[in-house]
Amino acid sequence: MKYLCRNKITLVIIVFLSFYACDSGPVKVGLLMHDLKSERWVKDKNFITERVEELGGELILKVANNDQQVQNQQALELLQEDVDVLIVASVDQNESAKIVNTANEKEVKVIAYDRLIKDCLLDYYVAVDGTRVGEMQAEYMTTLVPQGNYALILGDKKDNNSMLLFLGQMNVLQSKVESGDIRMIYSEFTDSWKKEQGYAHTKEILSLKDSVDVIICGSDELVVGVNEALEEANLLGKVKVISQDAELHIVQQIVKGNQAASIYKPVKQMGYKAAELAIDLGKGKEIKKDYTTVSNGKRLVPTFQLEPMLVNENTISSTVIAEGYHRSEDIY
Repeated sequence: MKYLCRNKITLVIIVFLSFYACDSGPVKVGLLMHDLKSERWVKDKNFITERVEELGGELILKVANNDQQVQNQQALELLQEDVDVLIVASVDQNESAKIVNTANEKEVKVIAYDRLIKDCLLDYYVAVDGTRVGEMQAEYMTTLVPQGNYALILGDKKDNNSMLLFLGQMNVLQSKVESGDIRMIYSEFTDSWKKEQGYAHTKEILSLKDSVDVIICGSDELVVGVNEALEEANLLGKVKVISQDAELHIVQQIVKGNQAASIYKPVKQMGYKAAELAIDLGKGKEIKKDYTTVSNGKRLVPTFQLEPMLVNENTISSTVIAEGYHRSEDIY
């Protein structure tokens, strides 16, 4: 009888210890952001944080201010703090492989956010389909200006998203270039996403002997500089311009007729998805295979891709307002 009693007590202790081990506190999510200088990235950070906390997790934020060495050090600090998962919006998509390699050694999962991290055993990637963004930009502009001189300001040459944009744009434009309907007078990557780069490249475009009818631009941050240069040349609103991110000040320019359109990435959906994935990984849950895969040069990375949306004067209400990204009273 005493033997049976001791066995029962031992079993209860084992069950208790097993439960205690599984319930070791909230999932700790490390969020590494390249910077928070633009409205768009602040919103990404806010949505990720909001959803992690709603799901009972703890989020630790580090911002690198576009310095890859700082971001690498911040990753080490988070790993030393025993985070369960890392979400990384990388500064440099090649150099950030070091972060993934170090996390792999510590058996910590890494989710690349919006920017694919190359040549490493990356665990997951959450993004909008960048090629589709480029296609949508080109499709819309060719409906507005089916014949004319086109210029592409593609975006940061260190960012894989810039190449995806270019591929998407040329998927649409190549046949029209070959037919002679469109003349490609300029196509260049930039050194960064800063507005100064948009300004400098636009000044170069305007110095060409051929006048420009359309500028397709890689981001809203770049397009601020594009629009400044066009305004100086008294061409704002006359040259048709499209960008991506649908930041408030750009949507306001669309309403004024100074810019044709922008592409909206549904960042709330994207931020929530990254947060939900991080919590599930931190809890050791099996991830449903409702994803596609994207090669990063080392492996086919499981990828959750969201669909972009065109924002022009006719779709503002059904896109950025309906999504809760901007308020009508702020836009108008």
